This record gives sequence, C-alpha cells and structure tokens, in this order.
Amino acid sequence: MTNQKDKAIFQAALQLFAVNGFERTTMEDIASQAKVAKGTLFYRHKSKEELFVSMIRWTIDQFVATVKESAENVEGAIQQLEKLIEVQTKLSFEHPEFAKVLLSEVWGRQDRQLLLRESLREYLQFIEKIIQEGIEKKEIRPLGPELLAVSIFGMTAAASLRILLSNQKISYEATVEEIKGYWLTGIKLSENL
Repeated sequence: MTNQKDKAIFQAALQLFAVNGFERTTMEDIASQAKVAKGTLFYRHKSKEELFVSMIRWTIDQFVATVKESAENVEGAIQQLEKLIEVQTKLSFEHPEFAKVLLSEVWGRQDRQLLLRESLREYLQFIEKIIQEGIEKKEIRPLGPELLAVSIFGMTAAASLRILLSNQKISYEATVEEIKGYWLTGIKLSENL
C-alpha cells in the first residue's frame, strides 16, 4: 500500500521526469520537489531507476483502478466502453505529464517496455472482457476482442499525444465524442445503430 509520502514522491518524480527527462532529473531534485529528506527518498527507493519503475507501476495502477471503477458501474458493453473511453480520455487531459513520460521514457528501454506491457495487461484484459460479453449478448459485432481492446486503448491514449503536440486548446468533450464515433459506431451490430 502506498502512503502519502510515497504519493508525494511519485507525483514529484512524474512532474520532473516529464519536464526534464529521466537522465537530467536527479534524486535530489525529486526529494526537493516532494519535500522529503534525501535520506528518506534513498531509503524508500535505492536508485532513480527503481523509483521510476515504482512510479510507473503506481501511476498505471491508479489509472486502471479509476477507469475500471467507472466502467463497472454501467450496464451494457457499449455503454461500458463509452464510459471507459470518456474516463481514459479525461485522465489523459488531466495528466498529460504521464503521457509525456510514457512516450519519452518508457518506450526507450526494452525493460521499460516490458514493464509497461505487464502493467497494462490487466487493463487490456478488462477491456477484452467487456468486448467479449458484448459479443455474446449481440451488442458488438463478432470481432477479435484482443486486437479491439488494444485498438480502443491506443486510440484513446493518442488523445494524450494530441494534447502534447497541439499548440491550441483542445476540447476534452469533443475528443471523447470523436473517439466514440470512430470506434463504437463501427463495432456495434447494425441492428443496434
């Protein structure tokens, strides 16, 4: 279980990694930003790499828990996927620093790629389960749940990239509606349109 001090450390590390990158961020910078003693930081995390891995796992766990909780309280596969897209996109808009860290740091090293895949596996399986149930209940066309789950996640995650690359204000609501239109209209059985 993560306590308040760990949360402060992870949030500080995430912000600094997003702004400065992994290589230019020091443990001293993180301790200062988190308002903890350097000794406390090193006691909890033996190295910057260990801290990075713990921070990524914690952030993804928070993300997955938030999205799952929101979607589980909705009836129907299409409605669950709509909620999932909405919440995932909202989190991307609210936390673009996480997207920046993922895009710039996690993809850079093979061990980090494996960490990301491992951490996201549970989330993708959750999406697959919704899709499979939708197929069984004839709400969704019979498509490959695994590829569709990855596609929905990827399309929604791309909203983060759009935020990072755009020089203009982007509407969260319009983005959600676009993504829903692209994917959900295409996967519904025609009788449900």
